[in-house]
Amino acid sequence: MADRTVIDPATFARGFASAATQAGIDTNKITPAAKTYLLSYLTAFYLANDFNQAEAQNLATPAVKFQDMSFEQLLERVSQLNKY
Repeated sequence: MADRTVIDPATFARGFASAATQAGIDTNKITPAAKTYLLSYLTAFYLANDFNQAEAQNLATPAVKFQDMSFEQLLERVSQLNKY
């Protein structure tokens, strides 16, 4: 991965504090909850980036209809989409 992911700590903390307050998280469980929140944030962030890259790649390449693909091309296309 060429680009580093940098999270603004103040923005992240505000978002987590707001979510923790709304959820009524017990103070003894703040650290595990923050880790879960960070994991959710990063998962969503990378999933959105993967989608954007796939979308950009699909728009950059000429559209090929499924019926025009060979079986091998179709399998390759499906394997690219089936990351998750």
